[in-house]
Amino acid sequence: MSKLYDNPRYYEIAFSFRDIQAEVDLFEECFRRFSNIEVKSALELGCGHSPHMEELVSRGYQYNGLDLSREMLKYSKDKALRLGLKANLVQADMMDFTFQKMVDFVYVLLGSLHAQRTSDLVTHFNSVAQVLNKGGLYLLDWCIQYDPPGGSDGGDTWEVERHGVRVKTTVTWKPISRVEQTFEETIALAVDDHGKPQTIIGKDVLRAIYPQEFLCLVSRLRDFEFVGWWNNWDLTQPLEKASKIDRPIALLRRT
Repeated sequence: MSKLYDNPRYYEIAFSFRDIQAEVDLFEECFRRFSNIEVKSALELGCGHSPHMEELVSRGYQYNGLDLSREMLKYSKDKALRLGLKANLVQADMMDFTFQKMVDFVYVLLGSLHAQRTSDLVTHFNSVAQVLNKGGLYLLDWCIQYDPPGGSDGGDTWEVERHGVRVKTTVTWKPISRVEQTFEETIALAVDDHGKPQTIIGKDVLRAIYPQEFLCLVSRLRDFEFVGWWNNWDLTQPLEKASKIDRPIALLRRT
């Protein structure tokens, strides 16, 4: 396991730029417009520090989280205990998993669909199909590559400070095999914790998923239907009309 995921507190700060309430608002708008069933439960794949857990539970949803990192899950469990939240947090590999209960909504965020091979994608979607109730939705955030990884910009950098801890995050992508569509993603956190500096680096080899390939895969597996994809978490911005793509989401429905 990468050292990056052994440091959930710093990871949480690094990715705290998101507007969690607005993102859960988007979830609920998707439920109203596209779900064929009433949504009472959610499962986050690659949940990490479970940033949406408190907001979802406060709105009456049953929260489930799945992650491979023991440290991340411990951090989430401690958070749930501290906040007095009831949550179901399970250690498993999102590429091939079983779950003890069915859920009404599944989501994976920030490109956390860490497939390395085509077979990983097949087992992943089969696993999701086994846990998601028919008519329910599967939302994927930034899991499809609309530009080749490591393109003209080569990466992204931002900085966040919380409670005296400053974290500068740099994400870079380097192609490995254009035939296998694999690339190396490096996430580096430059941390200043009340004057104590340290650098935390995580590296993962991932398989790029391109738009038309994604549609073909969904069609072939037959367990899902494509609902749509939008730019910047905004249902008024279909990707077909986007001049620049940023934080794209894609939505599937279980058939």
